[in-house]
Amino acid sequence: MAICNDCPRACGVDRRVKRGYCGCGANAVVAKTISPFEYEEPCLGRLSAVFFGGCALRCSYCQNVKISRGAVGREYSDAELARLFDETDRALDLVTPSHFSSAIERALALCEKPHRIIYNTSGYETESAVERAAKFTDVFLTDLKYFDGAISSRYSAASDYFEHASRAVKLMRELIPDDWETSDGGRMLKRGLVIRHLVLPEHCADSMKILDFIAENIGTDAVVSIMSQFTPNGMGEPSARLKKIEYKLVREHALKLGFRNGYVQDFSSASAAYTPKF
Repeated sequence: MAICNDCPRACGVDRRVKRGYCGCGANAVVAKTISPFEYEEPCLGRLSAVFFGGCALRCSYCQNVKISRGAVGREYSDAELARLFDETDRALDLVTPSHFSSAIERALALCEKPHRIIYNTSGYETESAVERAAKFTDVFLTDLKYFDGAISSRYSAASDYFEHASRAVKLMRELIPDDWETSDGGRMLKRGLVIRHLVLPEHCADSMKILDFIAENIGTDAVVSIMSQFTPNGMGEPSARLKKIEYKLVREHALKLGFRNGYVQDFSSASAAYTPKF
């Protein structure tokens, strides 16, 4: 932790004495916990969500902008974070965990019971961070946001987003192959990878390129969640709403490519009502 290069920003900060690009120090900051949390893909099962403060990507349109712009929430020591994890019998949905991966590792080593871990990430990861996370992760729930560097630069100040995220998602697939279980509750993903993509207004062509990449490099059997829930946050761009025809075109492209597993959203999900209150 002396020199933090855990994310592609590689800011090289000693987070014990100074905040990194993510806006955080060495100890984990938890902004909110929600249990049960019922807004993730159904194949993940019963979840308890832990929302971490801060973020290394900080998208202009972030729905969780109140917590992603800094260390908003309560700071937890490793032992306190372990106790928080142990309070639930549900799988832990760790939301935006990347900049606290070291603290999470330390806390899990102190837990009194094993936990099923959903690593809910923006996809902006280094390969070394993915390898570390894979040691304690059951399911990578990753975004794959952008293909075009000009778009990722505009909205997330990360022209290298696809360069890193594409390598990260391929490594996630390699390290944790899908392992399905069928029960009375339906078909559940015990271990594996779920790839999310949020369709942005006026960028459906970029969304199609993302789907092309997944089909060619991960496979059409990948669990892909194509989301329509984009909601302007009133602070950054895009400020327009997604059009139904844009989402329809992306959905139809996925079907044309032959994707067999995954999810689409009802267009009514594009509402601030689905954004947690922080």
